[in-house]
Amino acid sequence: MISEIHNKISQTGSNLSDRLEDKLTGDFFGAIRYLPFEIGLKHVLTTTLFSNQNTQVKWLSFISNQKRYDYEMEFWPRQEGGEIDLLITFEDTVIGIEVKYLSGISSEDQEEDIVVDYTQSYNQLARYSRMLEKFSVNKDVYLLFLAPYEMMNTVKKNIEDRSIISPSVQLGFLCWQNILEALKEQELIDLEKGQKLILEDLQLLLTKKGFIRFKGFNDTIFHQPIIKGGYIFQSDMTLTKKTGIGLLK
Repeated sequence: MISEIHNKISQTGSNLSDRLEDKLTGDFFGAIRYLPFEIGLKHVLTTTLFSNQNTQVKWLSFISNQKRYDYEMEFWPRQEGGEIDLLITFEDTVIGIEVKYLSGISSEDQEEDIVVDYTQSYNQLARYSRMLEKFSVNKDVYLLFLAPYEMMNTVKKNIEDRSIISPSVQLGFLCWQNILEALKEQELIDLEKGQKLILEDLQLLLTKKGFIRFKGFNDTIFHQPIIKGGYIFQSDMTLTKKTGIGLLK
């Protein structure tokens, strides 16, 4: 709904295949904004990872002190330097979130320019950090990169040793898999029915998108009997146990 309201998806839906990230952004964050912070957005933002431990501690303290609807959420604000997917503004903090689903970083420095600083870098996150600088005069500013785990991890490794993020902006990373796990861990029993439905739908949405984290094989697989003979199941073929060879009917 949000992506259509903001004209990211055409009225006929003809460009939907090119706008799947925008649709996921609108579907997920458009729904979670209907929940009080401590029930919805808190569990998403708590999964953010920062390279600097002091920043991590400060972030978690900030998150723990937020509640209700004391923030503004703006989708795809167009500013000089680009159009970040989401801007969340609190009284003393601004959070910009760049959301990825299937496609990666939209722009990057040339290999020969890989050592450029943040004022010169073409990297998408570097550009967005410059865009967010203007908020840092009287607020703490964070730029968060949200993507599937493999993409997030690749971008994190690529960027963490480069000085291309504005020093006034803190860069953090989230992945959809961790968010899904965080939502699943939330206790729903004491929530209102509408709140339960929203959280359940968000879990189903991320599950449908394939963001289930593999946690290893179920223990029962290791207790299956080992049988020497081969088996071919009967349907159009006759089962032969001793040879493992099926005969056509």
